[in-house]
Amino acid sequence: MKKMLIVIDPFDPGLSMEHQLYLLHRHLASDTEIYVKLLAHHPLFLQHLNKDINILAPINHRISSAKKDPCNPKNWLFTLRPRPVPWHIRKAYYNFPSLVRLYWKYINREVTESHIHYDEAISLSTGIVTFYLRDKVQAKKKVYYFPVRQFKQAVAPIIDQLCQGDFVYTASKSMYRELKINNSRMTYYPDPYYNESLDRVLQLSEIIRYHQPHVSLLSTNLQNRENIEGFIHMCRYLVKQNTPFRWYFYGKNQNEAIIRKELKSQQLEDYVVFIGDVANVFRYLANADIYVECKQQSSLYFEAEMMHKPIVHIKNELPSGSSHIVQALKSIKKM
Repeated sequence: MKKMLIVIDPFDPGLSMEHQLYLLHRHLASDTEIYVKLLAHHPLFLQHLNKDINILAPINHRISSAKKDPCNPKNWLFTLRPRPVPWHIRKAYYNFPSLVRLYWKYINREVTESHIHYDEAISLSTGIVTFYLRDKVQAKKKVYYFPVRQFKQAVAPIIDQLCQGDFVYTASKSMYRELKINNSRMTYYPDPYYNESLDRVLQLSEIIRYHQPHVSLLSTNLQNRENIEGFIHMCRYLVKQNTPFRWYFYGKNQNEAIIRKELKSQQLEDYVVFIGDVANVFRYLANADIYVECKQQSSLYFEAEMMHKPIVHIKNELPSGSSHIVQALKSIKKM
């Protein structure tokens, strides 16, 4: 019989219990012996699991004492105590992935390795469970779920160490499209809970939703000189038209300094905001009136569609004053 391990963080702030149970049930089969290992004990979650599922000790339980069984000296008795996972670490799954990596390095030595060799092992969310699967589990095939859009720098520690037969599942078409180019092990799956998870993740952001009198545009940083020149030209046009707008750039690249210099020379700095490499950019997307798709890398087009945002695509050159962006701006009620 096939042996499968499913690793779950039932307290993942980006995934509801129903969502995680949905993902788990995708892998249940009559010819498979299922083992479930939670990051931390969750009695209510366990109540929803089939009685045939084997429940293992949680990941955060560590051995606090060991002694020989007085009734049978050949046996040992172990006492397990949980190490609570701080809430800010769980929030960091989506806000500061690098902090989660540091936390994993800190607790790694205390986490017990699995001594069962599985045919397949699956982690159902990002964060600590992915590192546990990568470093502590022996399996012929490993599957890593990223149910919510993650950027390349966040998933690199997992993707860069995939073995033959391993796969990454994502419910984000924009994440799939970006990473599929250089990695044939990326798999897209449709997830009915995607909108729910997007909303849960953006609620974790420290950026506050507020009413803004101007029109807000969100895009990645511009890649080439033609786009930068077109962008500056368009900003000048909008200012002359007395159009209240703010353009938010997320991500960083070598052209940011050039853009800043051009903006300063044209006295346009107040109209553009650079938010940098923000992992949880979904609150900015929720606040935006228009999403501008500049490039495939770090794209949010799928998430913008889910939030019903107007999307303007630019390819080789950013359109000038009569562009689709200006037309989209004029259609916004704020104007």
